[in-house]
Amino acid sequence: MKDKKQKSFSNYMLRQRIMPYMFIFPYFLIFVCFSIFPILFSGYISLHDWNGYNNPTFIGLSNYFEVFSDARFYKALFNTFLLMIMIVPIQLLLGFLLAVILNSKLMVLKKTFRLLNFLPYLTTPIALGIIFAILFDPAFGSVNYVLGKLGIEGVNWTKAAIPARFLVAMVTVWRYVGYTAVMFMAGITNINTDIYEASEIDGANFWTKITKITLPMLKPVTVFVVLSTLIGCFQIFEEPFMIFSVSGKLVGGPNSSVLTGIWLFYDTAFSNQMRNGYAAAIAVCLFAVIGLVSFGVNKLLKGKED
Repeated sequence: MKDKKQKSFSNYMLRQRIMPYMFIFPYFLIFVCFSIFPILFSGYISLHDWNGYNNPTFIGLSNYFEVFSDARFYKALFNTFLLMIMIVPIQLLLGFLLAVILNSKLMVLKKTFRLLNFLPYLTTPIALGIIFAILFDPAFGSVNYVLGKLGIEGVNWTKAAIPARFLVAMVTVWRYVGYTAVMFMAGITNINTDIYEASEIDGANFWTKITKITLPMLKPVTVFVVLSTLIGCFQIFEEPFMIFSVSGKLVGGPNSSVLTGIWLFYDTAFSNQMRNGYAAAIAVCLFAVIGLVSFGVNKLLKGKED
């Protein structure tokens, strides 16, 4: 009888130890299948010449040598960094200002405005491309029509390099500033209100509370937002692709001015080229660049934080 109880207890303890792993196993299975395996497979394919149908032919590092000598790859990196300079400061500033306004005690209908603020982030790329391609059409767009009524000459938004970059930056900020604001709002909400009340007793004004309390205490959130925005800039694809596809199927926009790394990858892998091996090499190189930039910015921001 005693042995039977001990055996039953042992089985119970075994189940207690195994069951947690059984519950988390589906997550790890999905993670391995849809995250780890694609990364490893991309690295494998980048060493081969493969069009997606025939058997891969091993060519070693030839794809990487071609990437390093490809003018389009450097053009895509240049465009990405240029868009990053245009997007990151404005998106962070607007996101922070929106977060402060939407957390203000004087703000009415907070939930409604928070929802409206986040709606652009939920907009599908197809709808976004069609809407902005129509609005900024050089000949028939509403934006140039309004500019004309104001006596301002219309801008060739989708046919010239500089306006095209401003258009992509504008659309990207419009779409993602709501997400940035939500991140800042979450950080501001976690700041103890007693600190603000104590500062008001000491005579602190609005600007003092923002610069001396809010911003310093938001540093961890700011680091996360900066890094996520930088990585998001490296992943820009849907906005320019949909806008310029609707405007005339121009790869990279006018003079490849808005060609990004992801767009170059897509064009190499899924256009008439069908060079999946070379596209995988581009993806691996982009991954390395993103990792280096993220690591450097993180060290810089952490150093300032310390």
